[in-house]
Amino acid sequence: MIVEFHLCPARRSASPGFTLVELLTVIAIVAVLAALVAVGYGPALNRAEGAVCLSHMRSLHVSLAAYVQDKGMWPQEPEGSNTNQMLNEDWWLGELGPYGAVPAVWLCPTIKRMTAGGNPRDIPRIHYVPGAFDALPTSPYQYATQPWLIEIAGVHGHGPRVCFPDGSIRSMDDLLKK
Repeated sequence: MIVEFHLCPARRSASPGFTLVELLTVIAIVAVLAALVAVGYGPALNRAEGAVCLSHMRSLHVSLAAYVQDKGMWPQEPEGSNTNQMLNEDWWLGELGPYGAVPAVWLCPTIKRMTAGGNPRDIPRIHYVPGAFDALPTSPYQYATQPWLIEIAGVHGHGPRVCFPDGSIRSMDDLLKK
């Protein structure tokens, strides 16, 4: 018995590419996925920036506490510096720089994003305002509710954030409710 095999060449379709229906289906799927990602991007970005802002405030608290521990008093701004915002910012950056408060730590990422593209002379270089205390070593710790730092704007949804002597951070809205 002899078996013969005949090989027939496979037929090829006229077009090796995608059909119009297949292409439109892929585009629709990509558009739906992009819309799902875009809807979740805004809230996720706000939460991430809020977490970075909290981290920056905690870093500044640690720098201030190290300064007080090292110098035995709260940083005392030079007389007249609070009348010139730029001079005040430069002074704080220079004074706390050796204690780890690099310029990037003074910036809330949300405020930075919101002021991007503005006139550099009008954009603050520090987004957290340190409290004012006298030169006594116990003054910064004397009152538990005396803020060490206050955020310059309430961009995280609950008013400006406030940092206290114990390192806790709360929003102004939460503080006013009590």
